[in-house]
Amino acid sequence: MKKPLLFAAACLLSTAVSAADEKPAPPLGPKAEAMIEQLLPVCSEAATPSRTGLVHSLPSNMTGNVVLIESKRSWCSGQWVAITTKEGGFFLGIPWFLDGLEGTIEEKLRAFTWKNMQQSYTATVDRTKTRDGLYRATLVQTTEQGKVPYEGEVDPAGSVFFLGHFMPLTGDARSARTKALGPVVAKSPTTGAANPKVTVVEFSDFECPSCRHAAGYLEPILKAHGDNVRYVRFDMPLMAMHPWAFTAAVAGRAVHRQKPDLFWTYKKHVYENQEKLSAFTIDDFVRGFAQDHELDMTRFDADVASPAVKSEILDGVAAAFINDVRATPTYLVNGVTVDPGADGKALADYVEKALKQPATPDRETPSKSGR
Repeated sequence: MKKPLLFAAACLLSTAVSAADEKPAPPLGPKAEAMIEQLLPVCSEAATPSRTGLVHSLPSNMTGNVVLIESKRSWCSGQWVAITTKEGGFFLGIPWFLDGLEGTIEEKLRAFTWKNMQQSYTATVDRTKTRDGLYRATLVQTTEQGKVPYEGEVDPAGSVFFLGHFMPLTGDARSARTKALGPVVAKSPTTGAANPKVTVVEFSDFECPSCRHAAGYLEPILKAHGDNVRYVRFDMPLMAMHPWAFTAAVAGRAVHRQKPDLFWTYKKHVYENQEKLSAFTIDDFVRGFAQDHELDMTRFDADVASPAVKSEILDGVAAAFINDVRATPTYLVNGVTVDPGADGKALADYVEKALKQPATPDRETPSKSGR
């Protein structure tokens, strides 16, 4: 079972819909339906989709409904809110409804995060309206590791905050998500093809048991298709749950900066020893690895202590979450969220199919979600 983000779980509280509250789902139009199809996960087993109307009110220029998927695979089960605007915008994710909160927009956002997550965030709002009539907002979480900036948009009345950004209904949702993650992917460890037909991005956490179980899923894929497949390791340490995951991620980047190919040995070594590691032993463990593999220890220690390296990972955590990556491990294949299946076979099968398709994601890609 993949490990969900507490941040996501808390936010779901603000949008949850009970059976007793179900309302008819208003139609969103064929363009929105195509984008929903592009962004929802491709499931490895049967799943049952359903729609219902929102309990909460949206701004007058918006129409939305709740998308529910039920499956025996917890990986695929989930809830999303799909929204269109009269100006041609589209959103799929988890909006925060700020009902019952008072004060400025900034004060409402701070109150929401404290009430639902028991964490303090600072909020900055740019009151220049977007095409969809919203203000851009940034929430900054201050952690022991550094600051995590979450971007989003909020209506001028301060009634609802959208984590992430609206995209044009005329665009390709998968390409937009890939582009948004691009700056972080460019700095992440990669292996495989230099000019790939298929890129697999794995969002993972070194302390996550599910990630350890999935750590070898890409090996047979790269062995069979290394000339056409690129594998990106996207560090997503769940810091609230895993006390040494961030330290392991930073050390991995320090290894990668000196010897990129050695990173993959480091990754395997961490997962092989995951059950033995703790917040008290991780520092000696990673330094021991660096020494055993003859890294420049002065440079290694400097990179481990570097605010820039830490910010790379923290910015990646924020970028993943605002692009609706909710758990580790998560796999994006050419921008498509793919359920790897219990043993990784479904991921391998999807990559096989993707290699036979055009490079641009087909919005009619078949899935087992029932959509």
